Amino acid sequence: MSKPPTWQAVHDQLTERRSALNEEIASYPGPITGCDAQFNHLLEHRAGLNAQLARLTAMREGDDTKSLKQFIENCPFLDGSGGEEKQ
Repeated sequence: MSKPPTWQAVHDQLTERRSALNEEIASYPGPITGCDAQFNHLLEHRAGLNAQLARLTAMREGDDTKSLKQFIENCPFLDGSGGEEKQ
């Protein structure tokens, strides 16, 4: 039987994904005419992760397990169980 995810575990998971994305953005090659759509997607993805982390931090104030479960189910960067990324 697995333990339910904690606020900190979910926060750490999203933070790790943001760090990996930041590394990908930092190592992205210089602009190539007509090929920056992927780079823009990475920037949008990072903005979304930042927004979800801010939302999680704000929700954590109440430390409500039900709220955490709802966050995990609705976060576009989690699979609904606190596991792998949806996107």
